[in-house]
Amino acid sequence: MPQPEMRAVYYEEFGSADVLKTGTMPRPELKPGQVLVQVAAAAVNPIDRRLRAGELQEFFQREWPIIPGFDFSGRIMETGSEVSGWEPGQDVVGLAFSWHLHGGTYAEYIAVDAAAIALKPPSLSYAAGAALPLVSLTAWQALVEFSDLKAGQTVLIQAGAGGLGSVAISIAKYLGAYVYTTAREHNFDYVKSRGADFAIDYTTSDYVDVIGEREPGGLDVILESLTDEKAITAAIHLVKTGGAVPYMNNPPPEMAEIKEKNIKTDFLHNRPDGQMLGEIMTLYEEKKLPIPHLDILLLNDAAEAHRRSESWQTRGKIVLHIHDM
Repeated sequence: MPQPEMRAVYYEEFGSADVLKTGTMPRPELKPGQVLVQVAAAAVNPIDRRLRAGELQEFFQREWPIIPGFDFSGRIMETGSEVSGWEPGQDVVGLAFSWHLHGGTYAEYIAVDAAAIALKPPSLSYAAGAALPLVSLTAWQALVEFSDLKAGQTVLIQAGAGGLGSVAISIAKYLGAYVYTTAREHNFDYVKSRGADFAIDYTTSDYVDVIGEREPGGLDVILESLTDEKAITAAIHLVKTGGAVPYMNNPPPEMAEIKEKNIKTDFLHNRPDGQMLGEIMTLYEEKKLPIPHLDILLLNDAAEAHRRSESWQTRGKIVLHIHDM
């Protein structure tokens, strides 16, 4: 019996957004411990277009063709063996992250580990539900688990208007921290609505100088998501002795200052965790965390979504609408 097919976006070679194709692919088969989800919406994240362009090859295995995408919202259609506590018909969100790239979330169906999903709050749209898992888990694991950010401490969230920045600012403010962020001036109102206390326009000011003058003793935590060498090393200079610098996109620099100042630092990778995701989704449902701005496109517009992501001018999250529920 032929394997059922589904509509999906995929690529068969590295390159620009133009390598993305829309067509049919085999529907994924369930493995033990997995659920099959009909995808309502999938988020577009910077890592999607970095992987498509051929970056980070040393970290991932690939099986061509590749369907991009890691986080999603949708409805459970089937449950595999060894799955308990989940049943068809439940609306869920999840992070289908894998170090083996082949079947992602830019598709009508995704097979995902049951341990990586959480219930979608009824008050959240499917687009909002899809936008939140990767960035929320990344920010929570970086700020709470790794950095132990506490009320009254200071934190710098780079690129505050972006997807990760939008969510990280709100989580840091929920924790009671004083939040610095970098953003263009036209995004100041947006990042402040997220909870930022002090925004710095990186196009007209040197954020290193500004923070150095305002916080001569250094910051407690720096969530460093930029990839240029200046920002990577500046984070170590700006954090205080005993502070934390989780790097989102690269390993920490080799600097004697890290040991001298007893800085806690590492290259963090998001970790699927359905229980943690469920707890975070409750915070969104209770409006203790605000939903970021959403830019919603259709699945056929995946290439345009990647181009917008590459512009570095996006606000909040880009989401692909795939199926009405």
